[in-house]
This record gives sequence, structure tokens and C-alpha cells, in this order.
Amino acid sequence: MLKKKIDKKFSFCFCTRSGGTSKGNFFSLNCAFKKGDSKKNVEKNREIAKSYINSKKKIILLNQVHSNRVVFIDNKKKIPAYGDGMVTNRNDILLGILTADCAPIIILGKKNFGIIHAGWKGTILGIIENTVKMFINSGDLIQDLVFLVGPHLKKKSFHIRKDFIEVLKKNHTDYLKLIHYKNNSMFFDFSKFIEFKLQKLNVLNYSISNEDTFSNPKKFFSHRYYKNQGIENCGRQISLVGIKDN
Repeated sequence: MLKKKIDKKFSFCFCTRSGGTSKGNFFSLNCAFKKGDSKKNVEKNREIAKSYINSKKKIILLNQVHSNRVVFIDNKKKIPAYGDGMVTNRNDILLGILTADCAPIIILGKKNFGIIHAGWKGTILGIIENTVKMFINSGDLIQDLVFLVGPHLKKKSFHIRKDFIEVLKKNHTDYLKLIHYKNNSMFFDFSKFIEFKLQKLNVLNYSISNEDTFSNPKKFFSHRYYKNQGIENCGRQISLVGIKDN
């Protein structure tokens, strides 16, 4: 539950797939360089996304690999090549991630801010815990952190098989609380899994979106929806966070 007010010095957004320039399967605010969409479209779409928070700052994106790797973006020129979480205190950049069913998570602290690409694999591996650890090591207190979880694959759409349960069972003792059965099918409560992680870390302030990417294909890109339709290439919506421009 979100109990404290969000610091007004931050700007952030969870974009939908609407309002951009891309066509066809990538209609319209696709922000990922994917085969089938032009580089020009993607670059324009990223500029449009920045305009939603009135920012002209450079977006920092990593090569997302569904890992538990978190990087601190300091003032050095070289940006790490890959990872799924970022933390920084810089006021001259925006941190961004791309999603299409995974959960975008924005974290606001007193000294730093960050963002996570939280897929189920990365969440099992500890991407949330590693990000919190980096915040604390960088001068923030756990009670000061605010977690904002954007639209993602919700329980009603997260169909799973037995092999998924075996992986979950090895990494989460309360796994049965996350599995739901309906019409001889099994479903995973990804939102509750994220909430369990936050509660275990004693995060006091968080908000989790109720929007499901899969069941809203006109509003969001959903890899699982596209796959079910036999379509290989799926666009990505972008989420951004930074300190407000002066």
C-alpha cells in the first residue's frame, strides 16, 4: 500500500502502445529496435515518450536479459552493456526499460532513483532484492523507498505448466499461495509474487497496477498475446523515470 506522498522532484511514466509513429504489428508507440520496425520510427517514439514527462534528457537503456544484475549509473561515460535494473542519482538522464508482459518497476528514494525490468525469471533470481541492496549501499533507507509497479501479465492471463511450478518451488517456499486452478488449468499470480518480495524486504510504500497487458492488446504490447496469435515480432512499451528538468 502506498502510504507516503511521491516526491514531486521526480518525473516518471508507464507508457502504453498508443500515440506513436510505428505501423502494423508495432502500432504505434513501439520503443524497441525490432526487426520489422524502422530505426527512425523507434527514435521518434522515444522522443514522444519523453515529452509525456516534459523531458529532453537522454534515455539510458540496458540490454535486458532476464537476469538479477543491477547496475549503478554514475558519471562515467561508459554505460554497462546488460542488466535488468538500474540505480542512479544523476539529474541529467532518464532511466528506461522496455516491457511486453514483464513488470516495469520504478523506485524513488531520497538520494537515488531506479528502475527494474522484472520478468518472472529475474524476480525469482532476486532482481528486486539486488536493487534494494544497491539503494541501501548508495545511502537510502528502506523506509524511504517508494515502489511503483506498472502494467504486467496478471494472474488471469499467466497460464503455466508443471515445469514452471518446479522452478518456482525451488526458489519460493510459499509457492502454493501463488498458484491458482481454473478449468483444469494453472495460473501464476505474478503480482502477488512481487508483493511478497516487497513485504519480505520490509518495503512500506508500494503500488501495484491492476492492468493486464495480455487482455488489453490494443493498449499494451504483450509478447504472450502475440505468440498466441502466431506473430513473432512484438513491440515494447517504455517506462521512464528521472529528476524533473529545471
